[in-house]
Amino acid sequence: MKKLLEKPYIINKKEEKREVLNYISLIKYWSMILIIRMHIYERKKHKIDYGARMCEFLFVSSGFLVGYNYYKRAMQPTYNSSCKYTYKHLRAFYPLHIINSLYCIHRHRYKKKFDLTDYEMFIFNFLLLKVWSNNRSLAIHFNGLSWFISALLFCYFFSPFLLEGIQNINNSIIIFLIVSFIRVEIEELINKGAKNFMNFNFHYGPIIRLMEFYLGMLMAPLFFKIKYLCDKNENKIYLRRCFTFIQIIFPVIIYFVMLEFNKKLLRCYFVLIFCVCIFIISYDYGYLSNIINMKICKEIMSCQMEMYLLHISLNKILIKILKSHFPKNEELKFLINIEFIFIISYIYKKIFREKLAISMDKIVDFFKTYLFK
Repeated sequence: MKKLLEKPYIINKKEEKREVLNYISLIKYWSMILIIRMHIYERKKHKIDYGARMCEFLFVSSGFLVGYNYYKRAMQPTYNSSCKYTYKHLRAFYPLHIINSLYCIHRHRYKKKFDLTDYEMFIFNFLLLKVWSNNRSLAIHFNGLSWFISALLFCYFFSPFLLEGIQNINNSIIIFLIVSFIRVEIEELINKGAKNFMNFNFHYGPIIRLMEFYLGMLMAPLFFKIKYLCDKNENKIYLRRCFTFIQIIFPVIIYFVMLEFNKKLLRCYFVLIFCVCIFIISYDYGYLSNIINMKICKEIMSCQMEMYLLHISLNKILIKILKSHFPKNEELKFLINIEFIFIISYIYKKIFREKLAISMDKIVDFFKTYLFK
């Protein structure tokens, strides 16, 4: 399976990776930290619904990065290409998802009797299908984070087909406006009492998340057009100072927008706000991008998905210990918690992730060889 993934599935033979957008990587990492913080503390203690806001940001930014990496080098829009691209991402974190699921089973063993819902939750969780359920409690229960990776995989699966829409800048702008309109109209209608005709929970639903993912992807052509003009600018110092100011002030502006309009705006409007935010801060011309480009910063941010997938399980283990030693100091408890989560996640990524991914390849090859001849 690993050899199969090494075969090119991109039309353009120039498959070298584009430069990492350092500042976007930092904001994505910080978004993960905010989600972890929200899950550790009670939701009512936060003035901003970080869980909703940061998930919206992460889906838009993930789509933008796919568009950034594959603009003018699109993957072949075939079922085989989709499966290979999806599996490329799946193998990186599915073993960790299984570890989390086993921990959830361990916690559920204290129940006196398992009912049908428990078995349903386990099966849907194991197969990453919870995102398709219209039962909200099922979508978030029993390793509730799996809805996120399930929806993200759905987006990755359609990426080769969606990339066809971003190869022309004019088409991408038109499609962006159309998808934005549909995304807003659907939520406005449901908010006004229209029946949710989709057979899954609306905001956990894969179709809605795919639309947000695609909005991010559609910004790539315009990004490269403006980047080309910026690269031609001879006044590099002025450009660097301007973008440094943007990198400092824009996240502050977004924070106050989220604070002021947390319960006043529907989620669809925050999606559009984050589209603007991601487009503006994605240009790595500022001095901050040079700092983030340092090896130590890259290493710290390299295990953000592992931190996200592990934090609930690790928090359940830590919470009793920290409560007994730091009963009132919430901030200190959080700092210790996040450091512990980072250390375990970093160790897993460096030592175990690729080994478990290779084991997963062997299992997939076995099923392909002996069960699907």
